[in-house]
Amino acid sequence: MSTTPPVSSIVAGIYARLGALALFATLDALVKWLGDSYDPFQMMLFRSTVALVPLYFLYRSQGGLRLIRSAKPVLQALRILSGFGSLFGFFYLLPRMPLVDLYAISYAAPLFMVGLAAAILGESVGWRRWSAVGVGFAGVLIMLEPWTISIHWLSLAVLLATFSYSLSTVLTRLISRYDHDAATIFWFCLFASLVSLVGAIPSWKWPSLADWLWLCSLGLIGGVGQILVTRALRLAPASTLAPFDYSSIALAVLFGYLWFKEEPSPAVWFGLPLVIGSGLYILYRERVRAHEARRASRAAVAANVRD
Repeated sequence: MSTTPPVSSIVAGIYARLGALALFATLDALVKWLGDSYDPFQMMLFRSTVALVPLYFLYRSQGGLRLIRSAKPVLQALRILSGFGSLFGFFYLLPRMPLVDLYAISYAAPLFMVGLAAAILGESVGWRRWSAVGVGFAGVLIMLEPWTISIHWLSLAVLLATFSYSLSTVLTRLISRYDHDAATIFWFCLFASLVSLVGAIPSWKWPSLADWLWLCSLGLIGGVGQILVTRALRLAPASTLAPFDYSSIALAVLFGYLWFKEEPSPAVWFGLPLVIGSGLYILYRERVRAHEARRASRAAVAANVRD
């Protein structure tokens, strides 16, 4: 059985998750844009290698190389494989599918995460969390109308990449019980960099000066986002964080409209309140729990004083 973390920790985890989602949505748009010119492996090489830069500056004063030691190397290996499967899947698919269509299918992730968190982590998933996931998913269905998407192998590949992402997320939460965040990020980036280098060599295209900046930004944005999402999963249960994944649809719609000239349908404006509301409801519930916990603590202290 897992223990419930402090409510203040859960709230901090939610904010870290939201920051990571904003960065990853930006990263997705960049990958879609650069994907017309560069092979997925070449983009993944920059994403994984440059991501080590923010990792180094963040953790160099906290113990350096000592932090990357793993107490659970097998778990780290499973997390690396599932994370790399998700990374390659989305880097390959983003340039080949409309952004909104891909996001529609990938929003199965919170449903996968809640179920996997219950099975692997032993997290208690109450009716409020399931309801928040269900309401958010209903909002996504209203906005993105997935019944209009042609079901073909690309759609199935997105679903598989989404499951890999969900499994990687839950394993990251599990590993946080044993290893430092730096270990989880470092070993993933190292593995992804080496495999991407091998895959990038046959189709390598030398970037222009401007593209060097954009490709390096993949790593910086991804690295900071990975630090935030790993910290979020240390602070809060995966099943609590899952409904907030829906909030990134707002940036997906914005990027699709401004960057790729993808017009959002009128249904977006009906579904968006449900999507945002599902995440805000969980945040509200955690704040209520924090207030109740503080009140109970004060009452316990007062009772001890009287005794």
